[in-house]
Amino acid sequence: MEAFKKISLRCLKLLLIALFWILVWAICAKIMNLPILFPSPVNVLKRFFELLGTKEFYLITGSSLYRVFSGIIIGILIGSILAVLCSISKLVYDIFYPVITVIKSTPIASFVLLIWLFMGDQITPIIITVIMVLPIVWANIYKGIESIDKNLIEVCRAYKIPIKKRISAFYVPSIMPFFVSSLLSGIGLAWKAGVAAEVLCSTKRSMGEEIWNAKYDIERAVDLYAWTVAVILISLVFELVFSKLIKKLLNKYIKSTGGSNEN
Repeated sequence: MEAFKKISLRCLKLLLIALFWILVWAICAKIMNLPILFPSPVNVLKRFFELLGTKEFYLITGSSLYRVFSGIIIGILIGSILAVLCSISKLVYDIFYPVITVIKSTPIASFVLLIWLFMGDQITPIIITVIMVLPIVWANIYKGIESIDKNLIEVCRAYKIPIKKRISAFYVPSIMPFFVSSLLSGIGLAWKAGVAAEVLCSTKRSMGEEIWNAKYDIERAVDLYAWTVAVILISLVFELVFSKLIKKLLNKYIKSTGGSNEN
């Protein structure tokens, strides 16, 4: 009962905050009185629900989700493998660490334009998503591996514990919290970066293309806001659903291994 009350109060608080900013938006739109350039929230929501009623909206949104999901999966796989290799070999770490640093330091817009020149508008958003996810996954998993007690590793070697048993009993439990943290941090960023890449590349049949096209037609300015609302809502759902799912899987894994969740 107490937990339900806390959740209800939290939801009420979030709703009131959202209503406050919508009210601010409505007041600003009323004062500016430029419905073509700065439409009211009522007009934007009306257009948003009109888009929801079209088949094209779901095809376009599905295409964008496919690209982002593909990039996330590829980024997780490459980042995980690279982290393991770097933890095994100092040479591999020395070779790839500068690359990871460059990736984290370079503006996404630069990557988008460079990749677009060579790969085209369909592949670029996927690669950009990979670039966003890979460093986060790599850094967290590498940190998780390095956090494993070295004395414990020596004991495993001394008693000749099979590598499979070591991985399931020691490595995975140590790395899992770091891996989950990387997913929670990377998924929301990946979605926003993927859509931004679609905007810059004007990727065909994408949410980014709809946003790009809307800015050229003054009569479609409301579409710019409506598609932006769609991107924000999907991002929120993305992070909420995945954070709950990932934490649930983590708790399930911890229970199955007889551990405890410190988070």
